[in-house]
Amino acid sequence: MKMYSIAFGVAFLIPLLAGMNALGQNQDLGYENEGPLLLSARAGGQFSDNRDGAKTKTSNLDLFVEPRADYRFRDGERTVLDLAFLPMIKWHSDPRTIEEGSAQNDTELFGTAALTLMHQLNRRFQLNVSEAITYNDDPEVSNGGGNVRRSDNHILNNAHVGLDAGVTETVFAGASVDYMLKRYSDSLVAADEDNVSGLAYLKYKMGAGCDLLGLLGVSDFKNKSTAENQRGSRVLGGGAGVEKVFSPDLTGKITLGYQHGEYDDASVKAIDTPNGTAELTMRAASATRFRVGGSYGLYAPYVRPYSIQTLTAITGAVDHDLLPGRLTTTLRGQYGQGNYKSEGAGRPGGNDDMFAVGVSAAYRINRTWSCDVGYTYENWDSDVRESFDRNLVDFSVKAKM
Repeated sequence: MKMYSIAFGVAFLIPLLAGMNALGQNQDLGYENEGPLLLSARAGGQFSDNRDGAKTKTSNLDLFVEPRADYRFRDGERTVLDLAFLPMIKWHSDPRTIEEGSAQNDTELFGTAALTLMHQLNRRFQLNVSEAITYNDDPEVSNGGGNVRRSDNHILNNAHVGLDAGVTETVFAGASVDYMLKRYSDSLVAADEDNVSGLAYLKYKMGAGCDLLGLLGVSDFKNKSTAENQRGSRVLGGGAGVEKVFSPDLTGKITLGYQHGEYDDASVKAIDTPNGTAELTMRAASATRFRVGGSYGLYAPYVRPYSIQTLTAITGAVDHDLLPGRLTTTLRGQYGQGNYKSEGAGRPGGNDDMFAVGVSAAYRINRTWSCDVGYTYENWDSDVRESFDRNLVDFSVKAKM
């Protein structure tokens, strides 16, 4: 795609946003559109001083235009269905060349399609389904999920199916399955990944806002590129915990358990470890809200071609309404220390430490227009791959009907 793709995107966006602005003026008069088809559009960009997450830095500016269409179906409180489609045109200031093994055009077409379904089967059973398929090149870091080291084109599919049941007035049970698939356009960049996990729980409501939990979990991770780098692991675990509602807006949760991990490579000895999580959340009643959490246990690896990591992670964020309903600022941070066991020649093991901190602001101009800007600093100090740091600046403006 050439520069005329950008011109087409801008030509498409201007009348769309102008039309939304006119509709937004009607909304201010009390004619707000609530459904079932919702249209919006977002335009913005991201600057990175380290496009590839490497010690030798290459800076890059991405600019994008992203229209969005949502379809929402409601059947009282019995069924809630949301469908979303988000095509994206993205322009790169510093595209790679084919010689670098990761070709990009000046302008590319990406996109996301997503589904969310909640269905009350009957008075006691509720089904929850979500599915999101994304084609993009953005790096992402998620606690225990995965890390895209470089900005390379890939398909990312995240699916979730869960069933919750009210056994009695005080006893609840449920089970869920999650599936993550990642496929790179260039197989030389990184291995394909498949991660399937299942969780079953039992909850007993003791009263006074206190619930007891029992948990059983299993996961299977596959990491495959070349024949000699096909790695994988399986993890079984169980535990117990307690949830506490301190007030309508303050909740906490602690779980403790034990995990057993096995490697697909039979020559690597299995690993056993205690695991646990802790969370505390202040919800939206106050002008200042926060969420903080910690976890320790076996997770899918961030570093390829390892098969598993023992991860200690802490995450937190604080939101504050400087202007209620108009301007919200957010401060967030994340720390993780992943420990990798030796998996043979070329994979000696060691620590992979990550620290990230960010600040952002979101401003709602009116019912139609909003904008946001943010800054993130990310640092990786690693024994098992190249260490690096990265600065990211994000900005966007959004218009909706």
